[in-house]
Order: sequence, then structure tokens, then C-alpha cells
Amino acid sequence: MSGGMVGDVLQEHFEAVCREELERLRRKLTGLSDTERESAETIIADVIGALTRESSQMLAAAPPHPTAIHAIVQLFALQLPEGQTLLL
Repeated sequence: MSGGMVGDVLQEHFEAVCREELERLRRKLTGLSDTERESAETIIADVIGALTRESSQMLAAAPPHPTAIHAIVQLFALQLPEGQTLLL
């Protein structure tokens, strides 16, 4: 698995966590109007993008040592795409 692919999976993982947390906290957002809720969700998605953008770009541009890739996968409990394995 390449560094770029791990970066993509990392970004997808953070986006999934974001969606799950928004769903879990939906009751706390009931006081917001639809427009306010959508704005909050957009801001949160932008923050997630900002947090993962640089690391994803770095993983794709200068792939780290395979053990570093393995550490990233383990640290964030990333689920690899079907049929993909880490090459160490």
C-alpha cells in the first residue's frame, strides 16, 4: 500500500468519524435552524479537511518508510480497502 493510499484512507477515516459524531450529537443541535446546522457542519468538515490535507499530501509526495505507514494504520485503526495489504 502506498503512502498516497494511506493518506486517502486517513482522510476518509476522519470524515467518517466526523459524520458519526455529528449524528451522535444531532440532538444537541436541535436548537439550531437548518441554516445554522448546515453552517456548523460545513465548518466542521472544513476543519477535518485542514487537519488531513497536509498529511495526505506529504504521504503522497514523499512516501515514508513502510514501517511508518504501518504505524499510521495502527495508530488510527485504519481499515484498508478490500484486497489491500501493507507491504513491510
